[in-house]
Amino acid sequence: MRILLFAASILAFSGCALWNTDAVVFHAINYPAPKTNREHRIPETIMVYRLLMDSSVDSQYLVILNLKGNTRSVSSHAWVQDPSEMITELITRDLESSGLFEKAIDQTSNLPYRYGLEGQLKKFEGVINNGKGAGLIQAEVRLIDFEHQSAGNSELIKKLYTVEVPSVDTKPESIVKALDKASMDLSEKIRNDVGKILISKN
Repeated sequence: MRILLFAASILAFSGCALWNTDAVVFHAINYPAPKTNREHRIPETIMVYRLLMDSSVDSQYLVILNLKGNTRSVSSHAWVQDPSEMITELITRDLESSGLFEKAIDQTSNLPYRYGLEGQLKKFEGVINNGKGAGLIQAEVRLIDFEHQSAGNSELIKKLYTVEVPSVDTKPESIVKALDKASMDLSEKIRNDVGKILISKN
């Protein structure tokens, strides 16, 4: 009986160890919102459409591309939302929080709006090159002025943004932190470009 109990305890301990090894860590991009600056406010509403997602972007797991090897999805590190949803929500939040527009809304809103921001997330991954890690985001973004569609100049911006931020090492957790910083930089670059175009017009 003692031998059976000892064997059962060994199996239970082994099962717990295996469970912990296979546990999935979930990550979210959650950098702080920008501070409000109302010095140059655009007195209009902007609609941020959900970014489309390229088929190469993994909607569930962290992807790490080793430039001297193969791309792999790290199944033990998953996203709480698919990357296009996270980036879209953060860009909307940042446009609202920064005070650049009177209001920034998403596709669930029924409010009228003049400007629209849309695009596609083309890359959202970790990169390892010569033993050094980084977070890489690439997104194509368009800014549309719906009041000037008939004039043929409704597209004010069409730009491909590529943002790469180095990570402290090549661990998945460090790659996620680099992607967090890259997401913040992407949002800031978009706001700066939108502000330059629209503030000069008003």
